[in-house]
Amino acid sequence: MEPRLVCVSGIEPKTINLHSNEFTIGRDSVNGLQLDDPTVSSRHCLIERKSDGFTLVDCNSTNGTFVNGKGTLRMKLNHGDEISIGSSRFYFLTNDDPVPTHEIQIDEGNDDNLVSTETKRLALSDSGGRRSSHQLSLLLQLSTEINHVESSEKLQNVLLSRIFEFVPVQDGVILLGTDVHQLFAGGNVQRRRVARESHIRVSRSIVEQVLISGEAILRNDLLANSPTESVIASGIQSVLCVPLTIMNTTTGILYLSTTNPRTPFDESHLRLVTAIASIAAIALEHARYVEWLEVENQQLTHEANLRHEMIGNSPKMKMVYEAISRIASTDSPVLILGESGTGKELAARAIHNNSTRRNGPFIAVNCGAITESLFSSALFGHIKGAFTGADRDQKGFIEEADGGSLFLDELGDLPTHCQAALLRVLEEQQIRRVGSLRQIPVNIRLISATNHSLTEDIQKGRFRSDLYYRMGLPLELPPLRDRLDDLPLLVRFFIQKHRNNTQREIGATPPNTIRVLQEYHWPGNLRELSNAIRWAVVFGKSDRIRPEDLPPDVRKSESNAETAVGSLDQAMEKFERQFIIRALEEARGNVVEAAALLARAPNYLQRRISQLDLRDELERIRSESKNR
Repeated sequence: MEPRLVCVSGIEPKTINLHSNEFTIGRDSVNGLQLDDPTVSSRHCLIERKSDGFTLVDCNSTNGTFVNGKGTLRMKLNHGDEISIGSSRFYFLTNDDPVPTHEIQIDEGNDDNLVSTETKRLALSDSGGRRSSHQLSLLLQLSTEINHVESSEKLQNVLLSRIFEFVPVQDGVILLGTDVHQLFAGGNVQRRRVARESHIRVSRSIVEQVLISGEAILRNDLLANSPTESVIASGIQSVLCVPLTIMNTTTGILYLSTTNPRTPFDESHLRLVTAIASIAAIALEHARYVEWLEVENQQLTHEANLRHEMIGNSPKMKMVYEAISRIASTDSPVLILGESGTGKELAARAIHNNSTRRNGPFIAVNCGAITESLFSSALFGHIKGAFTGADRDQKGFIEEADGGSLFLDELGDLPTHCQAALLRVLEEQQIRRVGSLRQIPVNIRLISATNHSLTEDIQKGRFRSDLYYRMGLPLELPPLRDRLDDLPLLVRFFIQKHRNNTQREIGATPPNTIRVLQEYHWPGNLRELSNAIRWAVVFGKSDRIRPEDLPPDVRKSESNAETAVGSLDQAMEKFERQFIIRALEEARGNVVEAAALLARAPNYLQRRISQLDLRDELERIRSESKNR
């Protein structure tokens, strides 16, 4: 049976066979599977196929990739694993063994009568009441048990298992999220327990009422009181829906139902499940937070151990370092994207130096610097007598990179006839020198780079689409105008680099010079900045670089600064930073409360705090709150 993905939510049900060795998933149309979902990154993740099985690799996505409900950077897949990407969920299947597709089926009809005056409601503050010694024993046992459960997945299983032991439930589900879209999208959820059938019917009206009111709801005799068509079809008699609440913020829903009229839910069940939900909410959020910290710690450890020669500590560059640390640990081909002068070769060397191939050769080739007639010979080598002037056998760049990495810069300039041969090398790991019939095995990792759109080249017939799909993991380098916070570090570095061009001792760069540099748009990126600092070092007259020492084109930006329009992304990020800081200050450093103010999940806010480099701000706010 062909390995495949079976979509079970998010897009129309279908089966996707995994034919290629690298199957990409993302929002971009060039992916093997395109997901038209704003929460999915352009190139979100990929599935690698190797001799030892299949591995899911997250491609530095914004919102993460989940396997069996847990966020992951890289995970080996097993038959039946559930993959969540944005609002879509898939099962990974490798054989014919049945996999239970316990789907949440949402009743979208007009079922407002399900929440009627006959419905029992219970506010969390009223959930105490009198309990039997048996119930108290259960709550004590549950509190002790969940303290020893490490993962949110296992914790949800324990909670549902205990409820099924003491409440006459047939179907049950735990949905995590702060609004209806999150609950039913499937991205943050899903552990469910089904005793009766493969589909769990969930009433949107009841769930919305619980989310809005924050009260638990119990409804019996649904079939006897003007039932809707969906209720009749499902045969549901009783529903019990309880919010999972932390500090007045609902973080999820516990939804239980039964079709047995002889064992309806009663008020004691309502109070018991509400008490369990109170214990479970904090435990679940804690478990999910610990899992997030583990992933974050793994990323920070990779970043701390990363060896590279790149300069910068801005949020954009931290994302690049994080991506390099992930990519380097794989043996996948890599496509580095970015404008000219952004440091693509430095990134390629960093990937090589942090990979298992670090002791092998790193061969860099500029595809734009070799004439088309000599390209085949340069890339694949030739034998003696293959053409005029071939007086001896000669290895090509690919053969020289055997056991290491081959870096093809300006990939878009690769001649069409060489593209087909390169594709064959990637698929077969063999080359044939020009003029020879003998195949030579090679073991290389291809790292390529380009500063323009290969998708446009594909449309114009200048680049092969099948080769593009084999270029592997993407890594995009930001232009200098999007990382202006790094300018002081970069200026200091380039001053040291070019100090031999002058006899003067050059001290720290004044703030007004940095301001002029930040107001320039830098079309040539780091290469242009390096030349500008060299100009200032050579032609400057004082012991510091002054604005008047800079090249004329850079100085022009000073007079145009008031009318210049910056990057929209940069402006939006600045606004988001300020807005999150205000929310954290209002919540006195409590991330859960701040997330509620922003109408976002706590995990999302934790992730954005890290991505926007706000950890120091968070600690400052907490420290000031304690001293008040």
